[in-house]
Amino acid sequence: MGKGGATGSGRPEAEGKPGGRRELIAATDARLGMFVVELDRPWIGTPFLMQGFLIDDARTLEQLGECCRFIYIDRSRSVGEHYAPPQEDAGMPQPRHAAAGRAVSDAGAGGNQLGFMEALAIVRKGGLDAAAARRLAGEAIADRPETQSVERELVRASPVMAEAEAVFEQVIADVRENRKPDIIQVTESVDDMLQSVKRNPDALLWLIRLKQYDRYSYHHALDVTVHLLVFAHCMGFSEDGATVLGVAGMMQDIGKIRLPERVLQKAGRLSRLEMEIAKSHVDFSIEIIRQDPNPMPGLIEIVSRHHERIDGSGYPDGLRGAAIGLRAEMAGLVDTFCAMTSKRAYDEPLSTQRALEALVRLRETRFSGNVVDGFIQCIGLYPAGTLVELNSGEVAVVIAQNRVRRMQPRVLVLLCADKTPNRHPPTLDLLYSPLTPAGEPYRILRALPSGAYGINSSEFYLS
Repeated sequence: MGKGGATGSGRPEAEGKPGGRRELIAATDARLGMFVVELDRPWIGTPFLMQGFLIDDARTLEQLGECCRFIYIDRSRSVGEHYAPPQEDAGMPQPRHAAAGRAVSDAGAGGNQLGFMEALAIVRKGGLDAAAARRLAGEAIADRPETQSVERELVRASPVMAEAEAVFEQVIADVRENRKPDIIQVTESVDDMLQSVKRNPDALLWLIRLKQYDRYSYHHALDVTVHLLVFAHCMGFSEDGATVLGVAGMMQDIGKIRLPERVLQKAGRLSRLEMEIAKSHVDFSIEIIRQDPNPMPGLIEIVSRHHERIDGSGYPDGLRGAAIGLRAEMAGLVDTFCAMTSKRAYDEPLSTQRALEALVRLRETRFSGNVVDGFIQCIGLYPAGTLVELNSGEVAVVIAQNRVRRMQPRVLVLLCADKTPNRHPPTLDLLYSPLTPAGEPYRILRALPSGAYGINSSEFYLS
């Protein structure tokens, strides 16, 4: 069995014969249409009769998963969405950070892989229009969700997020001018976001971190919407069920616009009177939603109950246990998580890990155990965009999760061990156990809060 080469950072490199597109992947990531050129063990003793074959049936996929951990595939001999043309000069190192224009041309013409930094470059330049983004990203297979790489979905989802921002900004303007907001337009925007989540849930989680918002309320509404859509998708909700949760995420705090600024922006603890004023935003939100003569089924229920808690400590009605309802409890938990991980007037953001630990402490007191456990399982300790410190001392950001082994995501190394910036950040896929300079497998020591070591998402990743 051949060996992948290694760079100074210990990353496994794709290798292959001239003209090939050879790639090391986990056996669980194999798909119909891929051409297998090598296994992680001798061919003798495996069910496969030939050294090199096209995966063309489900039984072959099962056998690969049963006997292998890793396999090498050849993109130039694969078919359908997995095909990539032969490289012109496979013997020469391939550039990792080609210009965005070339990335669009190459990927659109031949299905070439889009690098993460290349995807960020496209987003930095304002993205592409929706049609061009779809052409670049390609189409995910309809009956197999999460088939799009995070890089391609970043490009495709960028105009979707921009549209969601514009829609929410219009909702804010309408409420301020006492006009009826267009909830149908909100619903359409949320549905577009849901389709992105179905293709790859990491992309929107990334985009929400890359965007700088002037006001906490803007960021919070979109943050909650994205996390609720990811949560609902992970829990197996129907499209209608997930969409109403997403719309609730966008609208549940809209009533805060009618609160005094001195209450919203107060850095210290609210007085009893100020707390009662703050709680009134729920009634204002419901009043705004009811301007729609035909609100979505379940929407008002979710919004009216998202501050209720199972021990009866919530508001406005002090509901307990099952009386709150699963969807409203999910909305409340996500609202709490997103608030804890965001910078607010009265508190600094927590790291994802610390926020999840806080939710565990609220398990079976404020939130049901199954809702807390489901969210942690869905989001993982290190969701896309999370800053992490590695055992090498380097600081990285999570590019994409490994859906099977959540503790081994793909990361982009931003800072060296001495915390100086990496001019050309390398990517590491921790699933394949790359080695640190000291010769031990890379692993994550801890998650870091947003802004750690002065890393500003919009400036650092998009500079």
